[in-house]
Amino acid sequence: MAASCSTFPFLAQSEFEVACQDLADRCIAAQNIGWSAIRLLTKPEGFGLRITKCVNVPNPLEEPLEPSALEDLEESQDEDPEALVRAKPHPSLQIDYDILLSPTYQVPVLYFGLRWHNHGPLGLEEVYQYVVPERYRQELKNVGVMGGISMGYHPESGAPTFFVHPCNTADAMANIADAQSVTPGSYLLIWLGLVGHCVNLHVPRELFA
Repeated sequence: MAASCSTFPFLAQSEFEVACQDLADRCIAAQNIGWSAIRLLTKPEGFGLRITKCVNVPNPLEEPLEPSALEDLEESQDEDPEALVRAKPHPSLQIDYDILLSPTYQVPVLYFGLRWHNHGPLGLEEVYQYVVPERYRQELKNVGVMGGISMGYHPESGAPTFFVHPCNTADAMANIADAQSVTPGSYLLIWLGLVGHCVNLHVPRELFA
């Protein structure tokens, strides 16, 4: 039986790495869990985890059709039922979630970025529109000055990124989990269920097997 976390509700670097490996192994064993990819991120002081997910939604970057163009499209659809599908595709929105351990807070932090195919990264407005489920939007916006979702720089790449601020993570973990029964692997699953659901990263039930 795996040992419980030594500094719960915090997580040591070595335990975090064990937890990342455990989650990656669970994903490989489960297969077909709805995530596009999951891989370990190697970095100088240890490693983290990247989960990639694709969501099919209408692309706001597309130009709206003019009335005359819409009429032509409808006429072509009468002749070819698949014309509308080809002309107005719903491309995938790619979301990359990076799980890293905060050296300051000693808890995992969820960083994420989103982009359309062949387009650059999108902004906070699109995050709330396409990533945050409607029932969590106001709650996240009301947390702190900047809201529960903050923008900063990725600690590894240095690129601008969004992240769920970790200031309340330790307290939340302490309130919902028993220190004696939480292993590094279960810690990460509980944390991901706690943080991930508000940014469209739901934990598949297969991972709890």
